[in-house]
Amino acid sequence: MTNSVGIRVLLVLGLFFCLFSGAEAADPLIQDSGDVNLSELKAFDLSCRCETGCIVNAVSISSTGEYLAAGGFDDNVSLFNSRGTRLWNYKTGDIVYTVSISSDGSRVAAGSNDKKVYLFNQEGDLLWSRKTGGSLNSVVVSSDGMYIAAGSEDGKLYFLNREGKLLWSFDSRGAVRSVAISRDGSYVTVGNANNYVYLLDREGKTVWGRKTGSLINSVTMTPYAYYVAAGGSNYNVYLFDRKGEFSWVHNPGYWISSVSLTTSGSHLAAGSFDDKIYLFNRTGTKLWDYQVKDDVYAVKISADSSFIAAGSWDDNLYVLNMSGKELWNYNCGGNINSLDVSRDSSTIAVGSDAGAAYLFERNSTAFALLLGDDSFLPKETTRETDAATAVEVILPIKEDTAVTGSVENRVEDAPATSGGGDGNTKTRENSGLEELPSEKSSSKVLTMFGSLKFPFAILIGALAGTVFFLKRRLLKQKEMNESIEEYENLEEHIKE
Repeated sequence: MTNSVGIRVLLVLGLFFCLFSGAEAADPLIQDSGDVNLSELKAFDLSCRCETGCIVNAVSISSTGEYLAAGGFDDNVSLFNSRGTRLWNYKTGDIVYTVSISSDGSRVAAGSNDKKVYLFNQEGDLLWSRKTGGSLNSVVVSSDGMYIAAGSEDGKLYFLNREGKLLWSFDSRGAVRSVAISRDGSYVTVGNANNYVYLLDREGKTVWGRKTGSLINSVTMTPYAYYVAAGGSNYNVYLFDRKGEFSWVHNPGYWISSVSLTTSGSHLAAGSFDDKIYLFNRTGTKLWDYQVKDDVYAVKISADSSFIAAGSWDDNLYVLNMSGKELWNYNCGGNINSLDVSRDSSTIAVGSDAGAAYLFERNSTAFALLLGDDSFLPKETTRETDAATAVEVILPIKEDTAVTGSVENRVEDAPATSGGGDGNTKTRENSGLEELPSEKSSSKVLTMFGSLKFPFAILIGALAGTVFFLKRRLLKQKEMNESIEEYENLEEHIKE
């Protein structure tokens, strides 16, 4: 009997040991993170260095990172594949300051200091070029390659179709510094040197125009233009909704060079010449700032909102998570003038003074470990999803939003001479707000429960084995008792 009790105790202890050790071993992130120094993990790997031999001013990348367009001081527009092979290049009449590529890489637009806008196909054939009245500072192409918007030093925004026909032009009355276009080409936003930000529709109608307190260096918009952001030379960041209602202005502390929005407009990143990267939420609250070693010239939030890429004149590309923690950095050997992130968030492109453009590919395993989120782990089968199609939501402007009250920061309606829209625009159906990914995703909890299936199976099997074992012992005991009883009966029968 004592032996039986001892066996049962050992079985129970063994089962508990299997349960907890099995749960720990079943989660690859938990198992690996104990053996890996997270500080040594690389969130991205250098995929290729695309040599140009000259300063690269601008880069633009296709939606999956398969194609990279670049323009620079050698007057050339170039197209590279993801292996770093230059597929073609075209020499314009002067320095190329801006390039843009369609999602599938089938169209490449460029703007040059020779006052021309260019459009090429994927094979490098020049489809057309159009003369403007000044140097081109910003050229963008819609995702499908159907529309091209170009901002010129002559103060005009030129809107063309893919055949090169000028559909309309808009005189902003100040050198156009930055242009952004909605994904389908339905809206264009403009920032100029005369302190104005405009939103126009595809027909050239001014939806709204707002005067700010500064020269506008950078503008951006959410995919369907529900929110527009701008960065200015008086150190301010501005946010507007589609109706032109002024949401907030924030003063980070220095000249703003670049702004970027999440796909839903819930968060805004800014790069500044005070050597910092900033992140704000929709109400204007500064969530954090991150100090680097020199001016920040370019920032971009990934479409899946998992990271922020920033390029600095300290020669480094920085990748931060949405909490402001540095995940990784890379020295590109020269000042970083431009960067772009693919729509699937897998690839970063960088243009550098080092005479090359760089492509970096996300290391899914390292990224999953760094973020503590196994949804980034490579999967055997992948679903065709597009994180950048997150639905945007327009929220009413609250009374207590952060607005600076100085005269310099005041935002005014554009005068009638600049064009005025009635603001009646169609809106898409809204389904919810974008949420930032947490440091440790809730999917890990679900994964943990899933990982318990194996130890629970062991537990059930062990219990079944224990029951079977005890049943056999009881049966043998019964048989033995019966044998003893028969023997005693037989002995009594013999005595009689």
